[in-house]
Amino acid sequence: MIFFRTTDEDCLLQGTFKKKPQSGIPVFFNEQGVIEAVTNFLIYKALNSKDARSSVNTYAEQIQTFLRFFDARVNDFNWCDTTDDHLTDFRDEYLDEQGKARTYVYNILRIIFEFLVWAERNKVVRGHVAIYNDDRNYSVSAKKSEKGNWVWPHMHSVSSKTQPTPTNDEIEVLHAKAFESSEITGFRDSLILTLFERSARRMEALQIKLSDIPDWDEIGEHKDNDMLIYIEVTGKGSKKRDLEFLPETIETIRDYIEGDRAKVVSAAKKRARKRGVSYQEPQEVLIDHVKGTELNEDYISRRISGLMKTARIKGTGHRVRAKGLTDIVGSYDGFDAKGQPLAAQDVLIRAAEKAGHSNITSLRPYLALSRSEGLAAKMNNIELIRNLEIRIHNKQKQLERLDKAEALFYAISNDVNVEEEILRFMENYIDYDTQSRI
Repeated sequence: MIFFRTTDEDCLLQGTFKKKPQSGIPVFFNEQGVIEAVTNFLIYKALNSKDARSSVNTYAEQIQTFLRFFDARVNDFNWCDTTDDHLTDFRDEYLDEQGKARTYVYNILRIIFEFLVWAERNKVVRGHVAIYNDDRNYSVSAKKSEKGNWVWPHMHSVSSKTQPTPTNDEIEVLHAKAFESSEITGFRDSLILTLFERSARRMEALQIKLSDIPDWDEIGEHKDNDMLIYIEVTGKGSKKRDLEFLPETIETIRDYIEGDRAKVVSAAKKRARKRGVSYQEPQEVLIDHVKGTELNEDYISRRISGLMKTARIKGTGHRVRAKGLTDIVGSYDGFDAKGQPLAAQDVLIRAAEKAGHSNITSLRPYLALSRSEGLAAKMNNIELIRNLEIRIHNKQKQLERLDKAEALFYAISNDVNVEEEILRFMENYIDYDTQSRI
């Protein structure tokens, strides 16, 4: 089994003059231990390139996908055995119906090829990659691009077709599926979808802490004064930006903290006491529904992708975020004094700053979609209604539990069959709780 883990703050790497702590660097393992070459390449990418640390984790996920693909098919496969045939087999496995490679596959092959070139240049392997401009045969082909970089020459053209951005109706279905899939995680998963809709990336959603969420009095003040609530996060390239929320959305998050989340934390503390171990409640808002520990990006991706598959909606959580980006662009769009649409460049510059995008052209498709659907005028009403529905659903769960206790309350008040009713209530409660967890 091939897998990776990221370093924590206790990891020290030797710099020019002294050792420095380096957290968040992927370290690869197999049955024999650390895969040094792959790990050293990712250390190089983390310390010597302009890529954000989150991008290095993406590279690790891509390399892991490639290595696992062949580890499951080839006995004793080693990365240094990679040839053009392996790269071609992986490419052809994922060609679309037009014979083009999906962007996902292209990015994996690009980083694998970059790793192999790095290994050749650093003499981890020798005579393996054709970067010498001679007539010898090599296991992995290479050619110079127009920009002068070495590239793998056998990549088919990349499909430019992107997955569709979910509609408002599809987003509503996703929220419904979140609650239908599990009484235990439904509220939390619906909040994750909401954060994506507010343009949060996975790493940004996971940064939101308990201390970032105002108390009920402060939320009420913002509602009374029609003020948005802002939460600062660190995005790509270590850029700070604000996620903005309606007070009603923050009310929903506060409900989760004091309701479902508090129950998970309480259960985790009880388990820890029974086992004689310590448990420290995470400061992050989003936590695992069983262990009570902080979530990770992979878990969120799997969870949201699973919901989208169940709802038969194409795409991943990134496409839900695309819906949020469309809303952001739409919020800055409008008309000038003459009734003409605002200049696209002006709209995109303001939206890119809010969304944490350095390249404004990446938001142009969202402006086109926003204008075609007239989303800007609908945004606040949709979010208000959804947050109300989420809170109603949560209250319904609480009422269902109270309904099951009605007979017990009557028995206690009238001192009639109290023990019998307590036993019946406990049996019903256990049955209800068990069904909720299935």
